[in-house]
Amino acid sequence: MNNALLVDLGGTNMRYAIVKDVDDDLSEINKLPFNQDNFDNFIEKIVDNQKINILIISIAGPKIDNSISMTNRDFLFDADAIKKKFKLDDCILLNDWEAIAYSYPYISNNINFIKEGTKFNNTKLFIGPGTGLGASLSIDNNIVLPTEVGNTTNSSLSLQKNYNVNLEDHITLESLVSGSAISSIYKSLVNKDISSEEIYEKFVKKEEIATEVINGFLKSLAETLSDLALTFLPGDGILLAGSLMRRIFYDINIEEFNDTFLKTKSNTHQEILEKISIGVITKERTPLYGNFHLFKTKY
Repeated sequence: MNNALLVDLGGTNMRYAIVKDVDDDLSEINKLPFNQDNFDNFIEKIVDNQKINILIISIAGPKIDNSISMTNRDFLFDADAIKKKFKLDDCILLNDWEAIAYSYPYISNNINFIKEGTKFNNTKLFIGPGTGLGASLSIDNNIVLPTEVGNTTNSSLSLQKNYNVNLEDHITLESLVSGSAISSIYKSLVNKDISSEEIYEKFVKKEEIATEVINGFLKSLAETLSDLALTFLPGDGILLAGSLMRRIFYDINIEEFNDTFLKTKSNTHQEILEKISIGVITKERTPLYGNFHLFKTKY
């Protein structure tokens, strides 16, 4: 029997669950502060106490070969070194958006749609504006390709026009389409440093600057999805994940959003975009469910 420790690492916290290959779902999900100084002790204790032989970790950062450098912490993970150190049968590292794409079998009934579509292939695009802008591509619910699209720069000049402020220093896509972007752009306008959650609450209360920033963000998001839809042709839909999108979904002007998604493209390409659905994943802890799905299908 295989016993697995599933871990999802963020910049501040980590969530984890212990599962066996006979389990059909995740049971208890635990949350702890992530401290790289005691991470090894945490792993060692659980591996010994729970007789863990499989470790699957999802991490925010690009994966090269069997290692991931965290995006927001100075910490390098090497799967081969971890496997050897803790005497495991296997250790798998996943980019966090790679894990989210693998979660689909467990989240498919937890989607609110911004736009319905008509499936024309088996490709899905998973994307989410959070601290950064993460994205991955899933093909046949089997092959997953993580991306670093949030750090691209080609569309930044086009998106800057959606905000009524000079944003010459916002050169990456995620500096214009993310929770962090909402905070930094709001600060550029009012010189006040608050979270995207607080800005969203001000938007709900119809504060003028917050409304301007959130509307600029939503327009930028719709334009970004339009471009990525033509880049990847996700005929099985675009799925947005993360706490920001779960909160903001209910205040999206769906007609305006879909109009922005379509309007700048030619008639031929609008016909393609019309077919592509856009949904918001309402289930939380999606990376852990992706880790769990990989465990269930691999062992």
